[in-house]
Amino acid sequence: MAVRAPRVALLLRDRIESGGVQRGLIYPWWIALSCAVLSTGAAALGVLQRDLLADPRPMLLAPVLVLLPYLLQFSQDRWVPWWVTLGLTGAGAAWLLTDGLAGAYDLVPAVLAVVVAGVTATDGLRIGAVSGGIALVLLVAMLSLEMATAFYGLEVVLGFFVGAMLRWQMRALVAEHAAREEDRERAVLAERQRIAREVHDLVAHSLSVTMLHVTGARRALADDEPDVADAIEALGDAERIGRQAMAEIRRTVGLLAEGEEQRHPLPGAADIPSLIDDARTAGVDIALTCEGDLASLPPTVGLGVYRIVQESVANAVKHAAGRPVTVELVARSASTRLSVRNPLDERRRSDGRGSGLGGMRTRAEQLGGVLTAGPSNGSWLVDLTVPHRGGGTPHRGCVVRRGWR
Repeated sequence: MAVRAPRVALLLRDRIESGGVQRGLIYPWWIALSCAVLSTGAAALGVLQRDLLADPRPMLLAPVLVLLPYLLQFSQDRWVPWWVTLGLTGAGAAWLLTDGLAGAYDLVPAVLAVVVAGVTATDGLRIGAVSGGIALVLLVAMLSLEMATAFYGLEVVLGFFVGAMLRWQMRALVAEHAAREEDRERAVLAERQRIAREVHDLVAHSLSVTMLHVTGARRALADDEPDVADAIEALGDAERIGRQAMAEIRRTVGLLAEGEEQRHPLPGAADIPSLIDDARTAGVDIALTCEGDLASLPPTVGLGVYRIVQESVANAVKHAAGRPVTVELVARSASTRLSVRNPLDERRRSDGRGSGLGGMRTRAEQLGGVLTAGPSNGSWLVDLTVPHRGGGTPHRGCVVRRGWR
């Protein structure tokens, strides 16, 4: 029995709160339960005020009528219509009021005030006003004393205002929950888009560089005098880059997994020379010039610039294979400037299905920067400017030469 009681309580709570959800409101279970207790308690005290226990009459069943709509509500998943609640409760209160008022203050009209408050809170102000009007008409019909009618009528009006305040509070709570849910969905979508961009950049660049290594190995083996050593070295580089890409993809996709967060270092602007060197060893005719302390850039700026360079080089390899690529990076105290340029190849045009440019623009917007990409004096130019506080200080810079190996 002790085990079943908590289960019954949980079932009652779930049914009460599911009923509130049906009305588009998030009502705590104790509000409906409090209405039931207050209404039935007021009717029971009205019975005691009339000494009906000393002189038993059928009127003793009036509190049962008051309690009946709440029992119906708590025993089923469907919401009991307001007119049923008001009808049964009003009938119980009217039955007791046929005996007249009991003393200076009768608790029976409080039954009507509580039911009006509950109907207003659950069914809205219009229906609440209608139920309040019906309760006032019932009081006028049952009571003959004008002063008592005015006093108890004020009680009903107070019940209406209490219900209106509960209604407003619950509607505000629903709106807040909906806003939080929308924020959560937007945050989830933004995180998925961010991870999609990370994976896209990783796959695009790594596959481009890997395919260049594989192509170099094939050509080394296809010559009249095969150079096995060069082919093995090219395949080794392809394997190394492929493994690095797989490790980064696992770390990126791992952000979607549940469990304890694992922290891994992400690439930054200081890793761009290594990125360019990998592309150069794969056969890309690429040159890098940089000025400023790349390692001192904010991590978010460094990662964004790194990914944009990565995507730009992958696009150059895809759409202008064999053409020279120039990367210029300047890190100042107030801003960072990136420029990636390669000659246009009119024979190879994009099919428009890629998401690289869109991803780069999104990264630039998130950093508060401006990115332009398009034809410029016979070349394809990607130009990025990111303002920031602090950053690099001018120094000798770095230069990665052109050519393959």
